[in-house]
Amino acid sequence: MDEEFQLLGAMARRDPSAWAAMYDRHVGDVFGFVFHLLGGDRNAAEDVNQEVWLLAIDRFGRFDPNRGEFRNWLFGIARHRALRYRRHRLGDIPDDRIDGPSEELSPHDRLAEAERAGVVRAALLSLHEDHRRVLVDKYVSGLTVAEIAERAGRSAKAVESLLSRARARLREQLRPYFFAKTEGERHERSEARSG
Repeated sequence: MDEEFQLLGAMARRDPSAWAAMYDRHVGDVFGFVFHLLGGDRNAAEDVNQEVWLLAIDRFGRFDPNRGEFRNWLFGIARHRALRYRRHRLGDIPDDRIDGPSEELSPHDRLAEAERAGVVRAALLSLHEDHRRVLVDKYVSGLTVAEIAERAGRSAKAVESLLSRARARLREQLRPYFFAKTEGERHERSEARSG
């Protein structure tokens, strides 16, 4: 992490090579996050990804490394830009989710459901591999802690600890979306300041 700390210092001095190094380090993750949040729309993801980096450069003075990692700050910007893009785009629900009229959910509720699913998918993708894997094993594959431990070559206690950290990290990623409902730009400014 010392290398990243040095890069952040150089970025604050507007060193282009430091920005290029940080871009190379995180662009794949940011693009993947946005790509999944936008339902696999590559063109939209490329546009939003570019916007995220331009905003990061413009707003870098608001980033506080004491409040979180640069990567997470980027994901905060990415999440809000992607969701903003979705809200302003017609035909927001992917075709494979439209089975015809539903008597159970209104169009607004279907849109909200699709957006929530995209946010959760993107939040999972933003986690480090060990956290993502243990959550998917437990809650998607339905494996027990003992089965996960056996598969990973860890003790059950270690898996329980990893699960606890992974759940906390996922909650942290989802908190701005599910627990802090505010208007887009106002929330985005707050997120950019908080990292």
